[in-house]
Amino acid sequence: MKKVLTIVLGALIVIGGWLLYQFYSDSEAIKKSVMASDGYRSTIGEEYRAVKFFVKPDWYDLDTQKLQNVNKVVAQVGNSKIVLKEVSVRDEVKDVYFTFVVENKLSRNSGYFLTQNLTNSTDELAMPTIELLTVDDQEIALGQFGQGPDEYFSFGINLEDVDEIKNGFSVVASIYYGVQYDKN
Repeated sequence: MKKVLTIVLGALIVIGGWLLYQFYSDSEAIKKSVMASDGYRSTIGEEYRAVKFFVKPDWYDLDTQKLQNVNKVVAQVGNSKIVLKEVSVRDEVKDVYFTFVVENKLSRNSGYFLTQNLTNSTDELAMPTIELLTVDDQEIALGQFGQGPDEYFSFGINLEDVDEIKNGFSVVASIYYGVQYDKN
């Protein structure tokens, strides 16, 4: 009896895992189909969606020049996670550089995700904005900024301003469009 129960339970776990894989597999292919309206109806936000999150001070070390692989989820919006991937203290350009990526886990049927890969009818992207705030909501000067073409963005904070981020800081990023989609 135990052997039959173990076999049935094992089969259910394998089938359940396969179904979950099918449901959530290949988010990039689903995203491309949604963006091309290939089997999906979608509503895309007309303006950038502002996402605010806090970067904790124990996620980075300001006293090392080694590349720091962080991999911390800082925000989740719908089926998208914004992840702090790397932090680097760059002495040659005198800043602390933070790199973030968006990881999408898209359902085949419907969902909501963030993307920065949209163009309007003139093939121009709207200007993104990044606002950095201390724990007391005072503005921190933004140094260098970079984004895409993949789903990432990065920015630098000048070394002369590192005292303002020793206790962590908030980021208000208006660089992603929100996309709501449903399968036809």
